[in-house]
Amino acid sequence: MKRRIAALLLVIGVACSKQETKQAVKQTVHKVTDAISVPYDNKRDDAAARERERLDQQYRQLESFRIQQEQAQQAQQQAQQQAQAEAAKPPASFHFVTGQKETFKGVTAQQINESAVNAPISGDMKGPSVLRAQVYLDRIHYSIGTIDGRWGRNSGIAVWWYQRARGIAPTGDLDQTTFAKLAADAQYAEVVQQYTVTDDDLKGPFVSIPEDVYEKSHLKCLCYESVKEKLAEKFHVDQDFLDVLNPDVKFGDLQPGVTIVVPNARPPLVADQKDFAKVVISIAGNSFNAWDANGNLVFHSPTTLGAGYDPSPSETLHVVKITRDPHFHYDPTLYHEVPDSDPDAMLAPGPNSPVGIVWIALSKEHYGVHGNPDPESIGYSSSHGCVRLTNWDADEVAHRISEGTQVSFVDTRAKGMPEVAKK
Repeated sequence: MKRRIAALLLVIGVACSKQETKQAVKQTVHKVTDAISVPYDNKRDDAAARERERLDQQYRQLESFRIQQEQAQQAQQQAQQQAQAEAAKPPASFHFVTGQKETFKGVTAQQINESAVNAPISGDMKGPSVLRAQVYLDRIHYSIGTIDGRWGRNSGIAVWWYQRARGIAPTGDLDQTTFAKLAADAQYAEVVQQYTVTDDDLKGPFVSIPEDVYEKSHLKCLCYESVKEKLAEKFHVDQDFLDVLNPDVKFGDLQPGVTIVVPNARPPLVADQKDFAKVVISIAGNSFNAWDANGNLVFHSPTTLGAGYDPSPSETLHVVKITRDPHFHYDPTLYHEVPDSDPDAMLAPGPNSPVGIVWIALSKEHYGVHGNPDPESIGYSSSHGCVRLTNWDADEVAHRISEGTQVSFVDTRAKGMPEVAKK
């Protein structure tokens, strides 16, 4: 009998403890009145799934990726006029070769900057020419997500939209004509640069991010996990590719004054320039496109949107609020796979927050545009319903979009759509 009583008391004690924890968490949650409450995927990037999608080109079948010939001819005339007015003379080192095998092994920063351009680029290619294209696209605000020196769907889609905007027949492949125009638009910038590590780069705190959401809630900030991650986001680069560019550098032992090689990515905006007149998001095409008031495509980035149980909306919404460094309210009632009886949780701000460093709320409850802690996943895997961007792209969008800006969703997932639309 005593054992039964003891067991019963233990059960009651555990139940009470869970209830007390739930109440304590709820009290903490209610202290932050402007926290973001939206479903999110509490799992790391699926690299294998991303690799399977990398070379999928079925986005070309989507409605918003098509263009009428008459429109193309008009755009081409405008592009030619612009090109004549803005033509820049290429440096002596800029010239094309074809069919050359490229590698990063044993290649210096100077050799990357002065190497010949191997074009056309399509399929599964990698090397300095691909890196050059990715850096140039990034610098003119046609983001490819993380720069990694390897071609794939994100790069191809960025090229497709760039070609369309410049009046070049859109293919998604980087031929010499497109590459020459792209290089001129990017003003033949250096591909990589020597960067001197600063005290601020090494300044933490750096934290280990647990998988469990309730363990996350105990952290004072969802900060960077390492110096390497912080530098990777600063230069829009894949962390593993930083190792490729710096084979002799131990990022865990960096000291101020050490120089490393990094992509010459576009610098961050430090002030608002509210020039987005409208945004169109392709759900199946994983694309975020923004136009100015004159109808010019002024920003493109890859995005990850909802699928399955929590689809992104197939409608036109508008921006209602922009929040930087948001807290995140984990609400189990928003997840079909989580019991509603589970406790809420409040997560601190930081680049490793489920919504990254920026939340741009849309005019539909629990929907918005936001950053993400796994930049390598952007453009490939699906989310619980919101528009996920890399932290650096989300930051730029926040500087350029305004409350009231129209955000339309197209290329919805439906019967008869290509396979890429169902992922």
